[in-house]
Amino acid sequence: MRKKDILSHRLLSAVAAAAVAAGAFLPLVSVSPSVTAYAGQQLGQTDFNEGVGLPWHIVESAPGEMDFDISGGVYSVTIVNTGGASEGGQDRWDCQFRHRGLKIVAGHKYKVSYEITASESGKYYTKIGNLDGKVEVWHNNMEDNGSNLDSTWERLQINKNETKKEEHTFTADKTVDVAEWAFHLGGDGQYTPDKCFPAGTVITFDNMSLIDLTSDENDYPEQEKWQRAEILTNQVGYFTNRAKRATLLSDSSKPVEFRLRDQSGKTVFDGKTVPFGHDSDSDDDVHIIDFSDFDKEGSYTLEADGGAESREFTIGGSSVYSSLLYDSLNYFYQNRSGIEIEEGLISSGDAKSLARASGHTKDTAEIEQTWGYSGSSGSIDVTGGWYDAGDHGKYVVNGGLSLWLMQNQYETAVKYGFEKAYADGTMLIPENSNGCPDLLDEARWEMEWMLKMIVDKGEYKGMAYHKAHDEKWTALGIAPADDVMKRIVKPPTTAATLNLAACGAQAARLWKDYDKAFADQCLEAAENAYAAAKAHPDMFAPLDESIGGGAYGDNNVEDEFCWAALELYITTDNGNYFDEAAESKFFLDIPKSLGGGESVDSAGSFDWGNTGALATLSAALNPDRFDKDDVEIIKESVVSASDHYISMEKNQGYGLPYGQSTLSYNDSDKGYLWGSNSFVTDNSIILAYAYLLTGEDQYLDGAIGGMDYILGRNAMDYSYVTGYGTHPIQYPHHRFWAFQIDESFPMAPSGVMCGGPNSGMQDPWVQGSGWKKGEIPPQKCYLDNIEAWSVNECTINWNGSLAWLSGFVAQEASDEGISITHHSSSKKSDDTEKTSASKPQKDKSDKTTSKAEKPKNDKETEEKRSDGLGRLAVICGAAVIGLISLELFIYKMAKLRKNNK
Repeated sequence: MRKKDILSHRLLSAVAAAAVAAGAFLPLVSVSPSVTAYAGQQLGQTDFNEGVGLPWHIVESAPGEMDFDISGGVYSVTIVNTGGASEGGQDRWDCQFRHRGLKIVAGHKYKVSYEITASESGKYYTKIGNLDGKVEVWHNNMEDNGSNLDSTWERLQINKNETKKEEHTFTADKTVDVAEWAFHLGGDGQYTPDKCFPAGTVITFDNMSLIDLTSDENDYPEQEKWQRAEILTNQVGYFTNRAKRATLLSDSSKPVEFRLRDQSGKTVFDGKTVPFGHDSDSDDDVHIIDFSDFDKEGSYTLEADGGAESREFTIGGSSVYSSLLYDSLNYFYQNRSGIEIEEGLISSGDAKSLARASGHTKDTAEIEQTWGYSGSSGSIDVTGGWYDAGDHGKYVVNGGLSLWLMQNQYETAVKYGFEKAYADGTMLIPENSNGCPDLLDEARWEMEWMLKMIVDKGEYKGMAYHKAHDEKWTALGIAPADDVMKRIVKPPTTAATLNLAACGAQAARLWKDYDKAFADQCLEAAENAYAAAKAHPDMFAPLDESIGGGAYGDNNVEDEFCWAALELYITTDNGNYFDEAAESKFFLDIPKSLGGGESVDSAGSFDWGNTGALATLSAALNPDRFDKDDVEIIKESVVSASDHYISMEKNQGYGLPYGQSTLSYNDSDKGYLWGSNSFVTDNSIILAYAYLLTGEDQYLDGAIGGMDYILGRNAMDYSYVTGYGTHPIQYPHHRFWAFQIDESFPMAPSGVMCGGPNSGMQDPWVQGSGWKKGEIPPQKCYLDNIEAWSVNECTINWNGSLAWLSGFVAQEASDEGISITHHSSSKKSDDTEKTSASKPQKDKSDKTTSKAEKPKNDKETEEKRSDGLGRLAVICGAAVIGLISLELFIYKMAKLRKNNK
């Protein structure tokens, strides 16, 4: 989701959080911040001589806006919009420069110093305290040695081109476990009679220091260097009888000998690499390692002449992918709005800390009169649904894609005979003993919310409001609650209305055998919505409005019209819907690139703003609604797009079905898009359909190739899914999974996929790493930090795509099929079984069968998933011990120097 919020941060345990900044083009991926190595220094950056700003960063609250530059040994901030009450904002903190990740201890004496220069005269306020501003242990009007703390919040005057060099001491009167040092530079408000600086002012910072004169126990920890492997593999595992490929970093023009070794070190397979050459997306010189012919289960490593080695990985069955399937689906339960998240229904991670009270139990939101809309007014009840991303917004358009993916996942399973993987009792949700398929139950949570977004009277009756969210962006480290901020609803749009129509029609045919009344309600809403959209075909959300919530703007809805009409036709068999869909250029087509709305030439077949392909995929599952010629057109379209992605994989050094394109309608640069990982998984879904329609192995292997990239075979040596792999991401951008900035909040559960590399690098955290847009190769524009929202956000549509692909791979890539753990109403596991549908036949028969195998205890599944994490813990433990030893040595040397003076 597109955001303009710049929020909180902490670098605790951030192995490679800002890693790759200095060595992004090298096998050694690291940052070398200019930190003075002496006891007592609390800051992670004291000067900016190496072009790195982190952990210092700017933070804006709309409409406050700043630009910044880190060069010439200073951090320069330009005030673009001051924010403040007179601009529609709050106060001087609408523009901030700050450093988080600090701990202040009561009774400790501190020395604080800094240099600040302003191009125009103005005033600023600086303070050290807790994150929400309710506690301050020091501010700029506090007398040295700790007196007069609360006497005034007045700002300090600074004249045009003046450089102020400030140095103060204070003794903390209280402990603040999670603290920040912030400079307020913004507009007017309740506590600020006038703006701090005029717009256009450039403010520079240098020589920042906060020293604990009492102890070194909370010195800022130096970051451990992350050494990426020289052979990049799928860190989670390969399938026994499927393609197995890896990428070797090598600039040799000749093949290199490689060996596959088992856990004892014995060579069990060997061969020669295939030189690929220069991979432009990563700026790496690489070779391809293919060990597909080896088919023995076990744990292995790859090595190549010259000393290159991979991380350990497994070859085996689908159990770990089954775990990934259910963990990625549990994401949706944990992001439900309006319901308590129960400890016993959390599938992974620290369930006790991940459990939370209901968020927005009574979600009443005010309808805004904006975008030229003058229809319904007042407030509506929008309780329920899924929170879209790390924030607390709920969006019909992105919710529509997410809901469609989940419902399509079930419809695909029914079509190919493995629907029991999603039957009642298979998922950890409150409804897992109600007699309905659990996957449909989870989807229904969103569908019922979308029905609440319908305009119920007046000229726009039947249309859907575009989105509901907070009035302004909230900070990180917050649980959803009823009283955090005012909630608003944006006016109805044609795009949202057609999302409702398409998903409602899809839901109606899936629910008719389980809850006919609900199915009828969905169909009635879908048909009414389609008629309302035809009556109002050009009500568009603007592309750039993102205050408090993502814009999700779209000014081209021909694709949504085709999608909705075809979904309605499949459900109703009403030829009028077919005729209207057939008039569209999107009819029965799978595009190879996307244009319209935010997209220019995106390297994909569908996303939330480009939905035409979704109609074709639904048609592929319902060939009985189409004549033979149309069925052949559907197949040819899917296969043609899939052949394109197979070609992309062959021409990528890391074998992914994705590549560079224009970044956005307002950014003509080329690179990887926001949410690039979702394009990889979405395009892999197209490949999956090609396999299901043809039975040709190349398409199954192509879809697995996309999964290989997501799970570690990439230039960053990351598994982009939490909890899976030997080097998984840890800190997705999420309000509640905020352990990195505040340890009272939980770590993210397993099974969360982040957006991934993004050449736009829109957030100040990524920019503050020292990177310059356009200078970092697309596949390396990534940092694992909760503040890095442009690359590390998580969303429902991205996780929906991951869940779809995980289920397909688990089912189709091995003979065992999906491992199912059944849950009783008491939320405890009963037994585990596997499901295996017959593979797609090349005679294109629609008949499928399913079989159950002997129940299997899920202990093995958990052991396989945790085995790599256990080894990683041992490695990290050793690294921490080494780091502590180094810090003790530095401390002792500092004391020795002091004593010798």
